[in-house]
Amino acid sequence: MNTQRAQRILELLGDYVGTATATSTPLETNNQVFFEKYFAASSYFTEHPELCGFDPVPGDALGRCVPWALYKGGGPDTIVMIHHSDTVDTEDYGGNRDAALRPRELTERYRAGAADLDREARRDLEGGWLFGRGVADMKGGACIHLALLEQFSGEGGLQGSLLLLALPDEENLSAGMRSAVSLLTRLKEEHGLNYVLLLNAEPQERGEEDLMRLYDGSVGKLMPIFYARGKLAHVGQVFHGVSPVHLLSEIVALTELNADLMQQAGNTKTPPPAWLYLKDRKEVYDVSLPLAAAGYMSVLTLDRPAMETMEQLMALSRQAFSRVLERAERSYRAYTGDPKACLPWKVNVKTYSQVYREALAQSGEALIKSLRAYEDRTLGDIRAGRQRLAEAAFGLIEVTLAHLKDSAPVVVLAMSPPYYPHVNNAMLPEKNARINALLGDLETFARERLGCGFHVENYYTGISDLSYGMFESSGENTAFIRDNLLLWGEIYSIPFEQIRALSIPVLNIGPWGKDFHKYSERVNLEDLTRRVPAMVEQVIRHLLG
Repeated sequence: MNTQRAQRILELLGDYVGTATATSTPLETNNQVFFEKYFAASSYFTEHPELCGFDPVPGDALGRCVPWALYKGGGPDTIVMIHHSDTVDTEDYGGNRDAALRPRELTERYRAGAADLDREARRDLEGGWLFGRGVADMKGGACIHLALLEQFSGEGGLQGSLLLLALPDEENLSAGMRSAVSLLTRLKEEHGLNYVLLLNAEPQERGEEDLMRLYDGSVGKLMPIFYARGKLAHVGQVFHGVSPVHLLSEIVALTELNADLMQQAGNTKTPPPAWLYLKDRKEVYDVSLPLAAAGYMSVLTLDRPAMETMEQLMALSRQAFSRVLERAERSYRAYTGDPKACLPWKVNVKTYSQVYREALAQSGEALIKSLRAYEDRTLGDIRAGRQRLAEAAFGLIEVTLAHLKDSAPVVVLAMSPPYYPHVNNAMLPEKNARINALLGDLETFARERLGCGFHVENYYTGISDLSYGMFESSGENTAFIRDNLLLWGEIYSIPFEQIRALSIPVLNIGPWGKDFHKYSERVNLEDLTRRVPAMVEQVIRHLLG
């Protein structure tokens, strides 16, 4: 074991965890405070100040930046080492919140019985694990990268370069990584770099002590949103209207945990989708049916294009709409006593892009002006924290529907930010052979040098910034995303063409962690100080040595 490196990782971890960087708060800018100290303490970066810096996230209301550092070796091949610098808040630590960012103290408090922990966490307290906010997700893996950057910039000899990026906002919208695509493009051109690997350090989850787990891809994520406009009616004349809550409830019933929407690729399977939000659009109580209701769900993807997933949801929404109308008509016939009585409503399900085109054809410039004014106003509200993206997206649909002459009940499907493309190295067959050779080398290294087993999972399923390392989707799918991912433009965007031009193979190698985002979050010290640093060093020597 490299004792000096292990000590340095723990020293860095104490400093980095102790630097509060709670996501989506002004504290995130503290990543600059930490890295200013880190660069100042490095002889390499004090001698080469042009090879490190802070790249601002454009238009960011919190003023966040991406700290970066480039060690230039003897050739163009470059490994990009990334981690996210933000962590979730410490509220759940309760009376131990003051020690949440001091891992050694928190661990000792827990040993003294200062928290209610489950049996597994209590067992881990007996030795070999360190507790604290961010020790696993993901400042532990970050400090492995930082220590190795110090090591190689000090000893030299690589036939390639190392580029480190500390990315804000991963826990929210990945603004840091989406912004860093432009930084990667610029540094590639300025320094003649050839990116051979995008290496992340997200923590791994595993059930066996001696089985190292790596990931050669990352799961994708869609946030489909559903906006149901019904027909207003007094509840005493309920058959004169259509309840949007009824419509959305039926859509939820057909889509929640729907096994047909699970995906399997390689040795990874996604869980089924789940709804995260559902509410009518009423602001005050009255005795009328709601005019509209809206909600959104989360769908994880492995190899299915966004357009195909949305087409599945469109079909299920049409089926739900039909069921609601059939149910309403059966009830109407029982109410009237007329077995042939009919209601006038028809199944009506559209994508946002369809609604937009219809409204544009009918209203033209008036629609464009209304949307521009709405987005200008919304941008300020979002940046000031007064409005969430999903709520802003619902409002955008309402502005568009207001420019349609047709006021019939309708279900509109769209997508809300964030959008994470699924990625796997099989998408880059010309570059994947080199990664497969690396994985073969790592398997031997794990067995012979680390004394442990080795497993490659084809997708990291916890969502990660690796999603923006490559994008090989068709032009049709890209256009569909741009047309139906609401608030696209100044509020939210993804540089698809730049990502496609970079097309960097990906790997995730991080330390074993447990209970991310909980007050029992912890990291395995053997992984943190010995196994994972040794494996990442082997990656660097294999690709750049």
